[in-house]
Amino acid sequence: MLVACRENGEKISLGEQWKRNELDMCRQKEGFSCPQCGKKVILRLGNKRIWHFAHQKNSGCESEHERESEYHMSGKLQLYEWLKEQSVTAELERYIPECKQRADIAFDWNNKKYAVEFQCSPITVELLAGRTEGYINHGFTPIWLPGGNQIKRTSANCLAMSEFQFLFLRRQGRRWMLPAYCADTRQFILLQHILPISSAKALASFHPISRSELPLPRLLEFPPVANHPFKCWVRELNRQKSNLLHYPGRVQKNFLKELYYKRLNLLMLPPQLGLPVPSSPFIQTPPLLWQTFIYLDHFHDTPKGKVISTVDILQSFLHRVRRRQIKIRRLPLAESGDFRYAIREYLELLVSVSILENVTPQYYRLATPFGIPHTMEGQLQAESAFWNKHGNHIMAHS
Repeated sequence: MLVACRENGEKISLGEQWKRNELDMCRQKEGFSCPQCGKKVILRLGNKRIWHFAHQKNSGCESEHERESEYHMSGKLQLYEWLKEQSVTAELERYIPECKQRADIAFDWNNKKYAVEFQCSPITVELLAGRTEGYINHGFTPIWLPGGNQIKRTSANCLAMSEFQFLFLRRQGRRWMLPAYCADTRQFILLQHILPISSAKALASFHPISRSELPLPRLLEFPPVANHPFKCWVRELNRQKSNLLHYPGRVQKNFLKELYYKRLNLLMLPPQLGLPVPSSPFIQTPPLLWQTFIYLDHFHDTPKGKVISTVDILQSFLHRVRRRQIKIRRLPLAESGDFRYAIREYLELLVSVSILENVTPQYYRLATPFGIPHTMEGQLQAESAFWNKHGNHIMAHS
């Protein structure tokens, strides 16, 4: 920790400009205590680590168990300095007694209160949701920034994402974004238009920006970015199919088995399966799988003109969730939405590509049965024709 209380009750912050001899004299003259629990803390002025305050062992304070790393402390200081450089009144490690939480940084901006959390170690969805709710209930807008050293870019348009990173997704309009900060490079990393391809991979627009070049308003609201080229999605989708065949896990093996029993080939599924939709992050299972399950349950061998209800589709989807064939995901920073939004968006997308017709808000009619290619050549032609006709529309609405 970087802030402590002096014996007279005043706070001392190591985020300010101190000389070593000044701090050394302070710790010789007086003791320090934790602003959160009130117990004694020790001022450490080492040559290798950032100067900081540390609890004595087994103090029982909640902050003692956070195991704050050098990377975390360094990034927290840099973010504090970044705010001060923009003439923002900020407070390092402010303890908010109303919600019993200590923000890494708290500041006021345009008559709003903000709490910055620079999160460099995994936490549970329950803890993140609880802290977020605590801030909001007491008038603070939380800004969660995962450590940029965890961002793994696999190609120009692709990002490896862990379940921990998915927790930090926040929505701007229909699209998802994730701001991060790297203490090593002193850069913000703005990830925009995030579209999950699998449970651990997503398309994303990647924008590293140095601390000195990013004004605060841009962190609070990202500027819009261009749509992803549909060829990027198709390439990654076909790569995923190949990986499923060669390296299937238990769930994927059962998925492939079900396709086999229905006399279907993974590589020759209709091109309308595995489409990006805006709310897909709410579903941990890849779009290819959960959309194929909807197809198997309601559209495979279904005659043209049949009417299908959204209630039936939702019930069969939840049945597969209970059987652990589909996993849904909780996103604490999303102000609204859940997996049902993704299902509805997919059905509406099928309407836009002329597979379904709207009958009422709760019913759809199968206008054009899904075509099943019988050869790889036929599959490639069908896929090319579908994406060339609808690809730009699909990506613009994802």
